[in-house]
Amino acid sequence: MKTLQKIFLFVGLCFAQFTFAQNNVSTVANKNLDEVIITGNKTEQKQSQTGKVVTILSDSILQKYQSQTITELLTRQAGFMIVGSQNTSGTNQDVYLRGASTGNTLILIDGMPVYDPSGISSNFDLNMITVAECERIEILKGAQSTLYGSDAVAGVINIFTKKGKSNQPISGSASVNAGSYGTYRATVGINGAFNKGYYNVQYTRLQSDGFSAAFDKDGNKGFDNDGIRQNNILANVGYNLTKNLQVKFRTLINGYKNDIDAGAFADEKDYTIDQKFKMFALGLVHSYAKGKLTFNYGYSKSERNFVDDSTSVEKGAFNKYVKQFYGGDTHYAEIYNSLKINDDFELVAGADYRFANTDQTYVSYSQYGKYASPALGADTAKTNIFSVYASGLLKTNAGFFLELGGRYNNHSLYGSNFTYSFNPSYLIDDQLKVFVNLSSGFKAPSLYQLYSPYGNKGLKPEKSVSTEAGIQAFSKDKNSNIRVLYFDRNIKDVIYFESLSKAPYGRYINFDKQHDYGWEVEGKTQIGKFNLWANVTLLQGAITTQIAKKDTTYNNLFRRPESIINFGIGYSVSPKLYVSTNLRSIGKRTDRFYNSATFKTESVTLNAYTTLDFYAEYKFTKNIKAYVDLKNITDEQYFDVYGYNSRRFNFMTGLSITF
Repeated sequence: MKTLQKIFLFVGLCFAQFTFAQNNVSTVANKNLDEVIITGNKTEQKQSQTGKVVTILSDSILQKYQSQTITELLTRQAGFMIVGSQNTSGTNQDVYLRGASTGNTLILIDGMPVYDPSGISSNFDLNMITVAECERIEILKGAQSTLYGSDAVAGVINIFTKKGKSNQPISGSASVNAGSYGTYRATVGINGAFNKGYYNVQYTRLQSDGFSAAFDKDGNKGFDNDGIRQNNILANVGYNLTKNLQVKFRTLINGYKNDIDAGAFADEKDYTIDQKFKMFALGLVHSYAKGKLTFNYGYSKSERNFVDDSTSVEKGAFNKYVKQFYGGDTHYAEIYNSLKINDDFELVAGADYRFANTDQTYVSYSQYGKYASPALGADTAKTNIFSVYASGLLKTNAGFFLELGGRYNNHSLYGSNFTYSFNPSYLIDDQLKVFVNLSSGFKAPSLYQLYSPYGNKGLKPEKSVSTEAGIQAFSKDKNSNIRVLYFDRNIKDVIYFESLSKAPYGRYINFDKQHDYGWEVEGKTQIGKFNLWANVTLLQGAITTQIAKKDTTYNNLFRRPESIINFGIGYSVSPKLYVSTNLRSIGKRTDRFYNSATFKTESVTLNAYTTLDFYAEYKFTKNIKAYVDLKNITDEQYFDVYGYNSRRFNFMTGLSITF
């Protein structure tokens, strides 16, 4: 009952805004909310003409909040809980979209999947890319494996990198930020256009003294700060070989080194991680009268080096020295064709290939001597997936739209599986959209789950079926909208770590069933010089497992709250001055931690919290602006991970220039 009351209250407020906005002419720049999207069906569509749930973070938003991280911006969107976004820089960024576990949200860079093949969940480290490298972000929710393959169980985040947009042969940009915790970030780049193409090259440097990752519950143990040093290089080049054929090259070379602690409430003064990510990509696009033929190839390399030195050994520590290496390579190739058969029907069909391998070593020295885990080698720890897919889009003059698709996948170990999507929607008078999405997804076992000492080469993929149903209302000028939807996701063959009484004392198996469901309500509008945005996510989830041959169901959404509320207001004080404030409220969560006193894993309830942020920017000229970003201005103390600090009141201020 409380859940429905929250929904009805929020919808009522949003519709009040929506109705008022239709009767008021905006005096600020038109921020048309019916933007063209690409990620929904790998072809250009208006948001109002697809039944899929898409959110866009445009270039104007990214430029306005360039003092923040990508995950800070994502946490303001409906459905997201990103654990680590408010911790010290370099902390793992665990993306929980609509309650799905980490690794179930696929990250794309310019349409191509990126992930770390050496990780347990193989998810991509979002620390590796900053807002400075981004031109646009599209968020596509729901199971999207039909078009995008493995890992697209809860949704897809497509990050479009910056490209040369200037009509001049050479132009550039620079920005510098400084703020709390001894944090400095600077970006410099040049871009432009030449006779038949464009280019963009830029460099970003981030450094921060940080704060202690672990929480000092006694307040007198002298925990040291855990800082970061990061370097990012991006290069994009495009060239028109002919009138209809374009070639594109892209390079990302990113890396950072940061300090970490020993665990919850446990300091460590010489434990570091050195992480690197390199990506090289080539694309060809052939345009013709009725469509486009696209080819992409990408290669990436990930490396993580952990060193816990022996210079400082914390009291009670078991190991005196630890060195770990986790690395891997990925290759991705795809070819697909988008064909406009007639005014009513468009077909996207293609094939793609993923290959991944990993190298992993672990060596430690303790009072009991040396221990080295069995190494994984890239020549043996490897898999590939080959897939073919097709998706059709039907459009009618009456406002009815239908997307229907399927994908066949063949994995080098587990064999084959199939996914599908069925997305009808109906747009009434170009203002009210009703939609239903029924789709399936899958997540292939990671290389660690298959080949590690705890691995099981007999693992099957986790398979999901998702349903969404909702409505979306647009104002006549498309500058205001509200979307209300219900989502439901069932996953079977969930991969589970089973403890064993003898070596290797555990293994991965397909064992559980997961069921997550909830509501999302979100709205945006402009009223005069004000722009307002708000969203509410209500979430429930449970896992079903067999104990003594009987099904047992219990809530397992650790670190994921049942309710998330975001609300923001922006105001154009003058053509030069813009200010905004954003409130974020997170409900209670359950977390688990290892209690070194009892030698057991225990559960704990994390308190609800609310944070308030303030942002202001001033444009001295068209090309020069200054800004200040105040975060958690009420100095709230809270935990997203039990035993680890989150940011108290902090700020960033900066200056950006284009020339």
